[in-house]
Amino acid sequence: MTNRDKKIMLIMPPDFDVYMAVERNLQYVGFRQVVVLAPRFKCTFKVKLLNFVQKRILGNKKYKKRLVAAFYAAAIDKAVRNMPEKSVDYAIVIRPDKIRIDTIRRLNEVACKVVGYQWDGLDRFPKVFEVIPLFERFFVFDPNDVPKYKAQFPNLLSCTNFYFDFPIPGIEVNAKEVMYAGVYFDNRVDSLMNLINELEKYGFDFNVRLFWGRRNTPPELPHITFSTRGTSFLKYLESVQKAGLLIDIKACEHDGLSFRVFEAIKYSKKLITDNASVKRYDFYRPENIFVVENGCFDGLSEFLTTPNTPLREEIIQKYSFTNWLRYALDIPPYQATDSKI
Repeated sequence: MTNRDKKIMLIMPPDFDVYMAVERNLQYVGFRQVVVLAPRFKCTFKVKLLNFVQKRILGNKKYKKRLVAAFYAAAIDKAVRNMPEKSVDYAIVIRPDKIRIDTIRRLNEVACKVVGYQWDGLDRFPKVFEVIPLFERFFVFDPNDVPKYKAQFPNLLSCTNFYFDFPIPGIEVNAKEVMYAGVYFDNRVDSLMNLINELEKYGFDFNVRLFWGRRNTPPELPHITFSTRGTSFLKYLESVQKAGLLIDIKACEHDGLSFRVFEAIKYSKKLITDNASVKRYDFYRPENIFVVENGCFDGLSEFLTTPNTPLREEIIQKYSFTNWLRYALDIPPYQATDSKI
């Protein structure tokens, strides 16, 4: 992409520093003017004290969460309003449900093209329905959302997540290492533990880390390390490269594919997932991806000993960040990424 003279703005939450990887990839594809808005809330002593009072004394358990959300929306609004009209060529907003409607209206005055990407199920955060019409192109990663809402929102388009294709130094692979990193959810941990218990039979080493964002002590679970600080995404990518096998646990709320699926494509890793929707995609090969359905592990032993089937380069490139960006901004040539094989 020849974007040396173009200016692009990225607006997204700062969670796990994913924005740093996006920024690096934007620079890698040729953008020399990249504006990143990913404001991070700082928890001062005063905030901690007020949160304690609100939560423990007044019973307002959502006080801090609302405070963080208000800070993020206000910081984005202030930054956008201070920018001159048509001073940005492209603007990409990830999780646009987190910013104000008036901010998006102003963003349409600041940028020549504004696109949104909701990398979650639409029904999970209903506020998103208020902002979809404000975007030229609005992308969703749950393949079920487009047929469900396309008549109501003509600008709705389906896309997947992607893998980052900027260069990363190679790391020696441990073929016996299983890797998973995510956030602890009550409704996912049983699926994770069932998979760990099954893989334990094959003598794997486990690098499984869960972010624990609660005040109480996390449960003691075999082979799982809990952390109250999230791992930065760039550091996480190093762990992905090192592992021989990746685990993916589906969110109950949607059928969208996580980053792990596409990292498995980039690094030619075997993947075990309980998200059966991967079978809809052109990259699915049963030798490369084992799908756990209804808790059944039949065929796992054969899968683990069968070499991966190489994918065509065209398919690999289709799920790169570079192609995703071209598709999002409608800059041909590109391949649309959806579940239609």
